[in-house]
Amino acid sequence: SLASLASLAPGLVLAIALSAPAAAAPEPTSIIQLLFHNDGEGFTPPADNKPLQAALAKKPALTFFEACGVGDTAELARQLKRDPKLATAWTEFGWSALHLAAFSGVPEAARLLLERGAEVNARARTKFKNTPLQAALLAGQLATARLLLERGADPLVRQAHGFTALHEAALMGRRDLIDLLLGAGAEPGSRADDGRTAVTEAVRGKHPELADYLRGRGARDAAITADLTAPPVD
Repeated sequence: SLASLASLAPGLVLAIALSAPAAAAPEPTSIIQLLFHNDGEGFTPPADNKPLQAALAKKPALTFFEACGVGDTAELARQLKRDPKLATAWTEFGWSALHLAAFSGVPEAARLLLERGAEVNARARTKFKNTPLQAALLAGQLATARLLLERGADPLVRQAHGFTALHEAALMGRRDLIDLLLGAGAEPGSRADDGRTAVTEAVRGKHPELADYLRGRGARDAAITADLTAPPVD
C-alpha cells in the first residue's frame, strides 16, 4: 500500500481540497468522491479502488472529469471529439483534466489530453499548487509519470512548502519512481522549505533501506553541516 500521506505529509496531500470546496462550488460527484477514497493508508490507485470499481461496474454515465479520473479513454475520446476545448478544462475543486487523468494511472488518458493542448506543468488551483506529475505520484502511477516526463513535465518542480516529486516518491518508499525521477534530472539533494530531504522523507516513511539507497545516489540528510558561527560564504 501507499505510505500514509494523509498523516505523514500534509504538504503532499493535494486532494484534501475536495473536503472543503469553495462555498459557491458544487459538491464533487460521487464518482469523484470515490476516486479520492483514503482509508488511512493513502490514496488507492483507481484500478485497485474496490468501491470505485464497484460503482463503475454499474456502467454509470460519466461526466468528462469523471472519465478523466477513472481513465476511461473511450469516453474521453468521444467527449473530446464533441468539444476539443475540454482538454484544457478545470474542475471546480482546482484540478485540471490532466491532473485527473494523471491520477487515473492510464497513460493513454493523459496522452489524449496532451495531444489536444493540455498543459503538462499546469499548477493546481489549490493551496498545494501541484502539477499533473505530482498528482500521478499521489497514486504511485509509474507509467503515467514516465509519459509526463517524456512530454516535458518538470522533475524539479516544487509544490507548496517546497516539496518535490522526489520527496513524495521517497515517502512512499518507491525506488522505481525515484530512479525514474533521478534519471529525468531530479536533484537528489533537494530540500523542502523546512529542510526536509528525500532521505529524511524515506526515513519518516519507515523506508531505511531506501534512505541508504538515496544517500548512495547523492541525497543528503537534513543535518546542518555549516559552521554557523562563521559569516555566510558568497
